[in-house]
Amino acid sequence: MKNDKRIDLSTNHQIALLEKYYDVDRTKKEINVKLYYDKASELLNFSVGDIGKEMFDNSVLEKITEITDQFPSDYRANIIFVVTDFEGYTVELLNEKLIDIIDINNFKIIKNRKYTWLTAAILVLVGFVLLLTLGMARHFNWFGDGIKKEVFEEMLNITSWVFIWQAVTILFLQPSNLSKIGFKIIRSINSVSFMDKNLNCLSKLSKDDVIENWESDSRTKSYRKVLLLVSSTAIFALGLYKLSQIIVDLITVDKMDGLSFLSYMVDVILILSYTFAGLAGFYKYLNKNKFRKFAKFFSVILGLVILFSIVGSIISFQVNTLISNLISLLVYGIYIFSIYAPDSKKIKENKENKSN
Repeated sequence: MKNDKRIDLSTNHQIALLEKYYDVDRTKKEINVKLYYDKASELLNFSVGDIGKEMFDNSVLEKITEITDQFPSDYRANIIFVVTDFEGYTVELLNEKLIDIIDINNFKIIKNRKYTWLTAAILVLVGFVLLLTLGMARHFNWFGDGIKKEVFEEMLNITSWVFIWQAVTILFLQPSNLSKIGFKIIRSINSVSFMDKNLNCLSKLSKDDVIENWESDSRTKSYRKVLLLVSSTAIFALGLYKLSQIIVDLITVDKMDGLSFLSYMVDVILILSYTFAGLAGFYKYLNKNKFRKFAKFFSVILGLVILFSIVGSIISFQVNTLISNLISLLVYGIYIFSIYAPDSKKIKENKENKSN
């Protein structure tokens, strides 16, 4: 109970402070924020674009973000631009420019997010390759014995985990400034208004009007893309692991008979399957169809191999192998769904076209 009272007192004190400087409606949990500008041109960025086609200045959105950071998380801001001289700019045009810059930021965020996830996937794969190299170095004793071995193996181990940790960092610990602004606009704004110098309201847009086109990618589509990238990375990593196994076998084998050669050929086909399926997933993630024709063929091979492996592990009562194969089947299922399942938006469009 004491903790709850502390939270309530802290919030009341925060709101009491805000009431000194803003018009606060405690019932609706809204705060009116007036931003004063002598000229409408102060809202625009004249350093980019043609004359007469200037954009809304992004620094204005940054200023709004800084202000709304002061507010309790359950309060929303009514942003009010009070402009003394509109300089011939209509309120409709200013509203249009404001929505446009928010949409442009949205496209940047989606693009940055896409390449951030791809960069993270590449970093994870590099770390995984270094770990495989470390395993092979220990197996073949590449670094000899003594302190030299310990130093080189530790360096390789640390470097590999640095790459993997860097992937985690760029995904979850380093959000872009645009993402922060976008998140604040969505979470903290209730409305945007324009007033003249006499505080007459000339226009008012709700938050839904302002962020009407904010998420051009549906949430389902966004999740599918992430699942596609994760599953493609896992499949590509499995191919790398299989390749390392073959390299170890080829180095250690003394004599190769016909059966061993046939086994290696099967492994090569599997590696090609993992590689092309993974690459197809990466390109699909980037909205490109490169390697997709090959991926269909190799995806069928992967599916059959996984199913036969599961049956084999059940017959031989190998529990660990069965669990490993079931995990592979799960990853494979996610991959197939992500890369080949039709988009719900396209299905809806096709139904509408057929009905028309």
